[in-house]
Amino acid sequence: MRAVLVLVMTAVLQLVTTVPAPAAAPAGEMLPTDPALVTGRLANGLSYIIRQNKNPEGRVGIWLHVSSGSLNETEAQRGLAHYLEHMAFNGSANFPPGSIIPFFESLGMSFGRDQNAFTGFDQTTYILMLPAGSREMVDKGMLFMSDVALRMSLDQPEIDSERQIILEEKRARSGARQRVQDQIYERLAPESTLGRRLPIGIEQTIKSVTRPDFQDYYSRWYVPSNMTVIVVGDTDPAVVAEAIKQHFGGGRTVPQPRPRDAGVRPTAASRAIVVTDPELTRAEVSIARLEPPRGPATTVAQRRRELVERIGIWAFERRTRAEIAAGSASFVESDASAEEWPGTMRMITVEASGRPRTWRAMLKDLGIALQRARLHGFTDREIQDARVAILADAEDAVRREGTRPSRDVLRELNRDVTRGVRPSSAAQRLALMHRLLPGITAREVSDAFAVNFDPSRALFIAELPATDDVPSEADFLALGRAAVAVRPGKPVEVARATTLLPVLPKGGAVVDSVAHAASGVTSMWLDNGVRAHHRWMDQRKNEAAIAITLAGGPIQETAANRGITEAALRAWDRPATSRLSSTQIRDLMTGSKVRVSSGATGDSLTLTVSGDVAELERGLQLAYLLLTDPVIEQPALDQWQEAEVQRIGQRKSQPMQVLIDTSRAAIYPRGEVRPRSLTVEQVRAISRPAAQAWLQRLITESPIEVAVVGDVDRDTATRLVTRYLGALAPRPRIGDKTLADLRTMARPQGPISVGESIDVLTPQGAVLAGFFGANLRDVRDTRLLNLAARVLTTRMTKTLREDRQLVYSIGASSEPAVIYPGFGFFASIAPTEPGKAPALATAVEDMYAEFAKTGATAEELDVAKKQTANVLDEALKTPSFWLTRLSSLDYRGVGLDDLIDAPAQYERFTGREVLEAFARYDRPEARFRFVVTPRT
Repeated sequence: MRAVLVLVMTAVLQLVTTVPAPAAAPAGEMLPTDPALVTGRLANGLSYIIRQNKNPEGRVGIWLHVSSGSLNETEAQRGLAHYLEHMAFNGSANFPPGSIIPFFESLGMSFGRDQNAFTGFDQTTYILMLPAGSREMVDKGMLFMSDVALRMSLDQPEIDSERQIILEEKRARSGARQRVQDQIYERLAPESTLGRRLPIGIEQTIKSVTRPDFQDYYSRWYVPSNMTVIVVGDTDPAVVAEAIKQHFGGGRTVPQPRPRDAGVRPTAASRAIVVTDPELTRAEVSIARLEPPRGPATTVAQRRRELVERIGIWAFERRTRAEIAAGSASFVESDASAEEWPGTMRMITVEASGRPRTWRAMLKDLGIALQRARLHGFTDREIQDARVAILADAEDAVRREGTRPSRDVLRELNRDVTRGVRPSSAAQRLALMHRLLPGITAREVSDAFAVNFDPSRALFIAELPATDDVPSEADFLALGRAAVAVRPGKPVEVARATTLLPVLPKGGAVVDSVAHAASGVTSMWLDNGVRAHHRWMDQRKNEAAIAITLAGGPIQETAANRGITEAALRAWDRPATSRLSSTQIRDLMTGSKVRVSSGATGDSLTLTVSGDVAELERGLQLAYLLLTDPVIEQPALDQWQEAEVQRIGQRKSQPMQVLIDTSRAAIYPRGEVRPRSLTVEQVRAISRPAAQAWLQRLITESPIEVAVVGDVDRDTATRLVTRYLGALAPRPRIGDKTLADLRTMARPQGPISVGESIDVLTPQGAVLAGFFGANLRDVRDTRLLNLAARVLTTRMTKTLREDRQLVYSIGASSEPAVIYPGFGFFASIAPTEPGKAPALATAVEDMYAEFAKTGATAEELDVAKKQTANVLDEALKTPSFWLTRLSSLDYRGVGLDDLIDAPAQYERFTGREVLEAFARYDRPEARFRFVVTPRT
């Protein structure tokens, strides 16, 4: 039920050398608290956590955590907690209705990115990411947050005007997965309110609640004793603490309200839940059990218990994934979890998903895997693997902690507040791992797993397509019981490989090197034709990444082999070679603090090595193997094909996906398959020998461009690049003319207008309206259109969302043409109520037409420039920005001077220039409009 139940256990497990077990922790020994945190509690009960953090520099994030969500609603208030979250942006004592978003936009912030909120079962959290850390800026943020906490207006006219927006949000989330989730929540614990308290709520409540309903919930749960202010950023904690006292000190002093009891009871006896939907395309089976919540882990002994259980889950998942990789399991994905819902329940689950009509085999195989682990436990080697992985992860966290992004720190602190645990530092957690891991034995882990995952009182859950030979719940219960009434034999231990790369390559040499002083980038040519760029940055201390771009792939495909690049990438996604299986490579990389990942665009493939600078070479060794001797394992290809077929089927039931497919069919020339979505026939036609040959040609012949960015010096970067990438076969040099003969494509004459009705259950329409935009190499026009998009996004939020209530969320975006010149897009896309779809498309077109006539006001342009400057200031200091740009710098034909001049150029632009650029592109022959609605 991964897609159904939001899993909060995201432990990454990593390793230690076996040493004698230390003495047991004294009874009741408390877990330590991070000494870098400044914490406190005001006289009225409000708590605060402050942490100084300089990544990004000059920025401050403020989160207001309210310890109340949908589970605290009454039957008449279903959805009110989320509705109230919306009302926080619709008027308060110091921010009249309609003023909040413009106020923060005037500071250079963007609604959604820098101003946001979310509501869950047990919390409502408000978010501000401020562009500066001065006392004045912090005061502005605290004024808004304290208004949310203490002084919302909750005016009836504003409540009424927000109803349709809430309904549109509910509609935007609708679909087969949402329908299945709703049914499972209703039946998971039918004696409880769990299934009747989904945060989005029900239409009846949304349409009927009035001001007294809001006041009742607001006055009961929004009290200082039930709130925590979390601040992380580049500012003085003492200044922040004073601001918190000033702005929040006047709130009511009342005891923290006791949460409503959801009424979830432990699973008393086995039963089955079978949920179907005609638009599901994948089958999923689960074996689960509900237990009472344990409460937060506050002592060393409690944390040790959690660690023992996590190791068992990690070892079980590792086994099942090896079976999937070998093709010996009937399922293609599996998962195990022990999830604590604070104050509500503890849910223990194993699950598997895969092809429709294989649910019987999946249930049987899942039962065998579960009972094998319960009956025979885990080996010393498996537990040692887990120790190594846990410790490596903890060491990695220490290395990263000093320069972690503030958003990551805020999320972690908010999670700790939700769970009620003491926030600890990475160094404290590492010390605890060193202390606890050596004493944890295979027997202890095995026993804990056997108890936790005892299926004798299990819930057997099936999520199936409606056409998938659906069993009755009585039959599924019988099959579930039979699946776990087995006594499988012990797992067979397999000999492991000992080396990743037995002989190091001889490497190549640099034949040309040029330093670009203004950007700090050094660019090199290797003697085999590989292009490489290096930029040192220490925003993330001791971290670096190497992105290796191969030109080619999908752009070279034809109607006869469409999709073959994605199929070929199974050798990178699940790394294997002629000497090493994917499981052997996984074992060899256990405990490594470096990751190797892959990806593809329409005209490139990318391998990325990232992590600890000290281990980059290990990652590059794996990358070298994948660039010289990759092997596609048959199970990996089979599973990808099945997953793609399922995704293709699912797209047909999702109006937004149908909209995208419809637009591609109309925008690109008839018979041109490369930019279009894959079909089932294309996926099924791909064979392993063909995909292997395609990949071999790509790694042998494709021009390559490499970026090395992060806390690694130039000499080290040069040594690594020349040794491993310089050892590759010679190839043509990459440049902006690479594959130029494959990029020419005739653009259709507009205006293009397509309306399509489809047979779907989801009551959702979808709209895409816009025109063909700039090419990436037209840097000036691209940036002018970016400013126009920001102005129009602000207008659309006000006009189409707030005033006309045609949509929950919409904006304008400018995507320059990268692969096929002439096919840049300036467009707006959004789901909406089916009956409103034509009106929404017309409204978007009218806003474009108005902008083409009058452009932006001076105030609008000023806001757009501030927002752009805010984004660029942060991005230009971020390694990921430079890694992305440098890994295709020559390939895309964009110069370094253009990159570093961006902030100044945006600031120089005038309103007239923005207007003229917009009008040049928004011409009748360049326009398109697509509307998809359900067939009535």
